[in-house]
Amino acid sequence: MITGIEFKETEMKAIAMRMGTGEDISHQSIHASWRQCSCITLISSTKWMRNINSVLAVFLLNLLTTAQSAYAQQSEAARIFEESCAECHSSAQSGRTPSVFSLSSLSPRAIVSALEDGIMQSEGAVLSHDQRIMLAEFLTRRSYSETTLPETAFCSEPSTQAFDIELVSWMGFGGNLEGTGFQSTDRAGLTVSEIPSLELRWAFAFPDASEVRTKPTVVGELALFGDQFGMVYAVDTNTGCVRWTFEADAGIRGAILVDEDDTGRSLAYFVDFRTNAYALDMDAGTVVWKERVGRHPESNNTGSPALYGNRLFIPISSMEVVMGGDPYYECCTSSGAVAALDTESGDLLWYHRVIPGYPEEAGVNALGRQLWAPSGAPVWSSPTIDVSRGRVYVGTGENYTRPTTATSDAIIAIEMQTGEIAWSFQGTESDAFTMACTGFLNRQNCPEPPGPDLDFGMAPMLVTREDGTDILVVGQKSGMVWALDPDADGEVLWSTRVGKGSALGGIHWGMASDGQFAYAANADRAAVIVDVHPDQEAAPGLYALDLMTGEIAWDAPAPRDTCEELQGCYPANSAAATVIPGAVFAGGLDGHIRAYSTSNGQILWDFDTVREFETVNGVPGKGGAIDGPAPVIANGLVFVNSGYGQFGQMPGNLLLVFGVPDN
Repeated sequence: MITGIEFKETEMKAIAMRMGTGEDISHQSIHASWRQCSCITLISSTKWMRNINSVLAVFLLNLLTTAQSAYAQQSEAARIFEESCAECHSSAQSGRTPSVFSLSSLSPRAIVSALEDGIMQSEGAVLSHDQRIMLAEFLTRRSYSETTLPETAFCSEPSTQAFDIELVSWMGFGGNLEGTGFQSTDRAGLTVSEIPSLELRWAFAFPDASEVRTKPTVVGELALFGDQFGMVYAVDTNTGCVRWTFEADAGIRGAILVDEDDTGRSLAYFVDFRTNAYALDMDAGTVVWKERVGRHPESNNTGSPALYGNRLFIPISSMEVVMGGDPYYECCTSSGAVAALDTESGDLLWYHRVIPGYPEEAGVNALGRQLWAPSGAPVWSSPTIDVSRGRVYVGTGENYTRPTTATSDAIIAIEMQTGEIAWSFQGTESDAFTMACTGFLNRQNCPEPPGPDLDFGMAPMLVTREDGTDILVVGQKSGMVWALDPDADGEVLWSTRVGKGSALGGIHWGMASDGQFAYAANADRAAVIVDVHPDQEAAPGLYALDLMTGEIAWDAPAPRDTCEELQGCYPANSAAATVIPGAVFAGGLDGHIRAYSTSNGQILWDFDTVREFETVNGVPGKGGAIDGPAPVIANGLVFVNSGYGQFGQMPGNLLLVFGVPDN
């Protein structure tokens, strides 16, 4: 029989262990347990205090103080969440915002990063750094930390291969200037017959990450990529060991580009979320130049830059679509843009503002806050380079306020030398939307009537068909695939609907083409803001469209039996695709990476990434939804991202690298 004192000490140990470790226990659970076992009454009892060891008394008093302080922080965090976050995240009714459950599966660092440098930086601006951490710990029930790579993650031997621009086998979002996502057999180092034997070579885990948007650039035996916290990694493709790292000011969502200057110096170019553009000397590890490109306080960068000649072309989007959810915000004054920088100096050569002119007063909202228009039309994706015509093509998103413009939800051709617009094609007219449109309350900055939010979120593809003619092929979140004539001011050659479409796609991130077919990954997520096509059924999957006619040659519906009992799992193809002769690779929101036959859509290879992996860099790794950029196929290796915690999907932190077994 244990005594009363022994019982209370046992209770304290049980409380400390209840959630696994003292660092990760729920402060609310501690507070409740303290009340249940009447510790406060016991400690206040002078008679009881005289009968126990003074050391134990100090321990209990310290634990009580810690519990009271932690509970106060939890209460403060709960208040912040209720006042600033609950309307969007408690219901997540639009599908655009993660639910509380989804947020709880992220790392605290990922939430803090989103509040400081990412998609929620506007909301996070009113909080102190400590409050952001407090809120992140409240949502995840885990302690905030910033994991660093162990020494064992770095290569022990120097590289035997010098940097050589001629060894680049994949660079940029679509792998080439035209953005087609096509890789020849020689550059892929992989044939259709070898695909079924692909096996995991190594797994690299990004510390504290909840999403992986990297698009490796492969140069010989070196792969370069960034992460959501702004770290740039140079990794040996044979082993996954890290050769060097560089830390930027904010997260990196696009590809790292490489080139040699006139002196033979190897340079890396990239852009962070705050629109800082960098030129990095890869040998010295030093910044050659750094320039902020966005002109608006809410400007950001989400797409990969493009590199041609001595020019770096940078897409610019805006977080005002999120800011508009705040009814006290004067919405909206930003415009999407494309900027061209000189690669030698970083000097701005031109800046193309998608919306001509500047916004004017456009009335007030229900709270009396000034509204501005026109605004919006962000450029979320990578520019496409047309060398023969001297043009740059980009896709744009919706307007944020009314009246709308003809350059929203559009494909725009820009003169490469001057930055002047050559022509524009609009896929959806009168589309105006902000995050205010996704809630039941605080809709004051939702344009009336709200638009469906049907961006062109992918990089246009400049494709040469089998008859020798060039066409622009682009998919829209509406579920439409368009073929445009670049020599006739974007005249429509054909258009084909492959899905219902929604604010999360339709065609969300991108397509691929081998010159015969265009391969469209269709998401058809249930995130419909305005049901433009109520009679159309959702049809997620992969589609092959004949480039000559636009007819659907075959379709491969997304398997629906892979998401049973998996939270945040969706049977849909949202990520971009990559194609090699005979096979197209596409990832799913169910966490599967699959290879399909280009002739009939038959699945040739299927790998489930939703599990824990042993990693080469010693950081715990777990796979999740595959979204965003397409796989990279180069030198016999297949690089696959796994994990995408936005939009209520399964988070993860992995780059997985597959290859054919050595004979």
